[in-house]
Amino acid sequence: MTGARILIVEDEGILAMTLENKLARLGYFPLGPVSNGKVAVAMAKVEKPDLVLMDIRLAGEMDGVTTARNIQSFSDVPVVYLTGHSDEPLLERAKQTQPYGYLIKPVSIQDLKACLEIALHQHKLDRKLEESEKRYRSIVENINDAMIIHDFNGKIIDVNKNASLLLGYESNELIGSELSLFLKPEKLVRHKERLSMLQSESGIVFEEECERRDGSLIPMEVSARVVSHESGGMIQAFARDISERKEQEKQIKEKNEQLLKALGERDRFFSIIAHDLRSPMVGFLMFIKMLTNKIEKMSLEEIERLSSEMKHSAENLYSLLENLLEWSLIQRGIKNYKLVSCRLSDLVNESVDLMQPSAAQKNISFKLRIPEDLHVFADRSMLKSILRNLLSNAVKYSQLDSEIELSAKPEGSRVLVRVKDHGIGMGKEIISSLFRTDKMSSRKGTSKEKGTGLGLILCKELVTIQGGEMWVRSARDEGSTFYLSLSAAR
Repeated sequence: MTGARILIVEDEGILAMTLENKLARLGYFPLGPVSNGKVAVAMAKVEKPDLVLMDIRLAGEMDGVTTARNIQSFSDVPVVYLTGHSDEPLLERAKQTQPYGYLIKPVSIQDLKACLEIALHQHKLDRKLEESEKRYRSIVENINDAMIIHDFNGKIIDVNKNASLLLGYESNELIGSELSLFLKPEKLVRHKERLSMLQSESGIVFEEECERRDGSLIPMEVSARVVSHESGGMIQAFARDISERKEQEKQIKEKNEQLLKALGERDRFFSIIAHDLRSPMVGFLMFIKMLTNKIEKMSLEEIERLSSEMKHSAENLYSLLENLLEWSLIQRGIKNYKLVSCRLSDLVNESVDLMQPSAAQKNISFKLRIPEDLHVFADRSMLKSILRNLLSNAVKYSQLDSEIELSAKPEGSRVLVRVKDHGIGMGKEIISSLFRTDKMSSRKGTSKEKGTGLGLILCKELVTIQGGEMWVRSARDEGSTFYLSLSAAR
């Protein structure tokens, strides 16, 4: 680098002049010479030399090493020391300033030429390397991913700030540590297998779960490759937090499972409904055929019997269709409801009046214990449907000449409603499937009445929609008691 500006700091006048002359002959531009540290520092600030030739044993308040250190505090100018003899303590201090060379006095023009060319060239390379490292650091610090560089033994060599943020450790805590700092033993076994893969592959992508400093686990997607094979090899890994993606995958999986379950329940549900719709329709066709073909030969008693059976089939079919329609509206989110204050005794009396004809055929009576001033917060239409289904169920499975009890009482902010029959009751297996569409159960009543199991499922959904609860207690041959817990209203 001919034409370079060289600052001469030398307190021996003749040597300084000799150096100045030799530098000029070599094509350099000499600055100075100066003979003390303070002037050298001031001149370096103003002239901004390309290199400093520094007498290591400079006289005055600051020796050459101290002067060099002061100049390096504001400039990255390379320093070449001039020394007359070996002085181990002084040389050790000089090393700390990272000099670009040493010249032994007196200096030959050949040594001077070689030393300066090497020093200036090396400084130029160092600057390029420093700029390259700055660009590299700027890139790795500004990428969204965490970066970890480690060797094949798992020792961490370098990290970026995102790695520190992701794992919860400071950079100085990570650098020099082992991967075991955030990888559990069982994870390390798998990681070692991946390291073996990297010996033959240019790069791999995998998922890993790491433990943060606070003990929480974080799933990450890692892209790793070998960046150097020197000193046993170095691996550069970029990792990103995939917690959100994993949560989405989990939700999608759960939704798919729910969908498959719902589809299975729907298929079974409609299979049951189709069967239960077919039965009364077949009965209708059979009754109508008998009436059409044999009515002239039938007695009045036989006609009355057939009419009664047709009536039962019609009632069962109507109840089924009504429940099916209401259940369908709920599943499709179409059914609207409005929660208002309802006097419970009014709704119970209306529902009991509807059930009186069916109950009368089995000589079943109703015992009501509903306080007149008891109000619930509910949708009137939904609550009537619930009561109608529960009473219909009670009548269907009650023994002849028995009693159905309806009672209600306040319990804090809730109202507990009880519908108790003295019928055939249920075992644990039937109870467990009462409110499930995938295990709908239907049994014949005490007078061979047919059921679908849909009524209780509908009741459960209607109660839940209104913020209530529903459950049952029963035993075989001991009757059943259905409970409703609804919000109290004033």
